[in-house]
This record gives sequence, C-alpha cells and structure tokens, in this order.
Amino acid sequence: MADVVPYEESHLPQLQRLVNGHLGAVMPGWALPSGFIADRLMRDPEEYVTDPWVVERKTLCGVEKGRVCAAAHLLRYRGPQENPAYRNAADVAWFFAWPESVGAADAVLTAVRRQVVDWGADRTGLCHGLPGGPCYGVADSWPHIAACLKNAGWVLKADCVDTLYAGPLTGIEPPCDPPVPEVSLQRGIEITDASFLAMVNGKEIAHCEVVADMTLGGELPAYAGWSELSSLLLDEEWRNRGIGTWLVRHAVAWLRLAGRERIVLAVAREGEEAGAGRFYRRFGWQPVTRLDKGWSFATPGA
Repeated sequence: MADVVPYEESHLPQLQRLVNGHLGAVMPGWALPSGFIADRLMRDPEEYVTDPWVVERKTLCGVEKGRVCAAAHLLRYRGPQENPAYRNAADVAWFFAWPESVGAADAVLTAVRRQVVDWGADRTGLCHGLPGGPCYGVADSWPHIAACLKNAGWVLKADCVDTLYAGPLTGIEPPCDPPVPEVSLQRGIEITDASFLAMVNGKEIAHCEVVADMTLGGELPAYAGWSELSSLLLDEEWRNRGIGTWLVRHAVAWLRLAGRERIVLAVAREGEEAGAGRFYRRFGWQPVTRLDKGWSFATPGA
C-alpha cells in the first residue's frame, strides 16, 4: 500500500525519473533537469499571467517501499479580485504515475480530492502542462494516466483535443516572392519569440509565430535544436492563395539561421477538421501524439 506524503527534497531524483519517463514518451529525447523541476514546484515564471494568482502550492507523492510511484502538483488561486474563471479555484498542474503503480496513483488522486475540498475550491481542473513546447494535456501514450483519472471521477470534454506534430526543418523550399503581388513581409516580436506578418496596405492579413529557443536560455539542454511553431493565422478572404506556405517558409529559414533542426507544433481539433494537419504534412511534419485536454471534476460539497 502506498503512503501519500508531501514532497521533500529526497524525492527529487525519483520524481525526475517519473516526469521524464512520461515526457520522453511524448517526444524522443525530451527531458527536464532536476533543478528545473524543483524550481517549478515553487513558482512558474513561464505562466506569467496566472502564476501570480497562486496563493498555495502542494506536491503530493505516492511512495511504495521507498519509491516515488505517483505524484501530483496542486495550485490554489486567490479570491474574487482575480479573473472570474480562477476565483476560488484549484488546479492540478500535473499528475504522473508509473503504469504498474495503480494503487499509488489512486491514493494520490484521492489525496488530491481531499486537499481541494479542504481548500474549499469551487472548481478543480487539470492543466497537465509541461515546459517545452505545446505539451498540454494527457498524451495518448499515457493510457494509464487517463484510466486513473476516469476511475477517480475526472471527466474529459470531448472537443478539447490537440494533435502534436513534429518534423525536420531540412528539405523545405526557401521563401520566394510573395504569392500575391500586393502582399509584403514584416517581421515582428511577440511574447513567445519572433513573428512573420503578411501585410497589405499596412494591414495585417496573416501572421506566423515561432519560438527559436526552446531551451529557455539554456535551462533545458535536451531541447537544443528544437523550435516551435506557436501560431499561424490567416484572414478568411486571403486563404488558398499560398500566403500561409510563404510565411511558414520564411519562418523556417529564420529558424535554420538560428541553427534549429526540428520543429514541434500543436493543432486543435477544429484546426484538424479545417485541414491544418494536411497543410503541415506538406512540409514533412507528421503527427506524433494526441493530447486530451479539458479534464475536470466537480468538487464534492461545492
């Protein structure tokens, strides 16, 4: 039987193996340093909007015979002065368990529910976000995690699904002249990194955003060589005229100039239905996993 205990520093090596075991099943070679994991238990500077609203954090570990077999990280948010969606709310930032450790997983999820009830949270969600690209949700390579959540009463919204694509930056044609004469290119800056804008008479009609440094300034050395396409949007009236392809080629040339070799991106279900997946396959990028998002449960007594 597993004991559920608060995280302590001696758990870190086993917690790192647990986290990286799951992350490596999403993308080969991805891994987080132990110091990075420990720091994110205290704060998450990448979540610069919501992290300041967090007033309490708790990490629970399911331990069997001295081994960390399951773990969850919980967040409690402030009161009514914050965004209404976060008022009196709690989130499970992440939950992991080894496939064979069902008992430890169940014990941790039971403790999670008990904790959010003690907090008096009106709503509890599951973020399941990990640093390094658009990895938000429960991957289809973690069927044991989905099964444990469902057994514990968590519910998944059917339409909250992303498909994660990845592939090389080699072999993609360099950018050429604009496909439409009146369109010009403008490069800009975004919170994530660089953006490439298609402009017509000073008006933006399309943009493509990329992240050239997924190592977060060297904190994540396993992500060296990787880049992310974080956004590609095009006004409806300008679609099917080659502008999206033209922007992506400019972005790829920029990323190759930075020494990047591979790219990752997420496509939401509505994007897949609209043909975004087919579009990205033209560049040689293929789906690698599905990410189920939108997990939640109603807090008992709320």
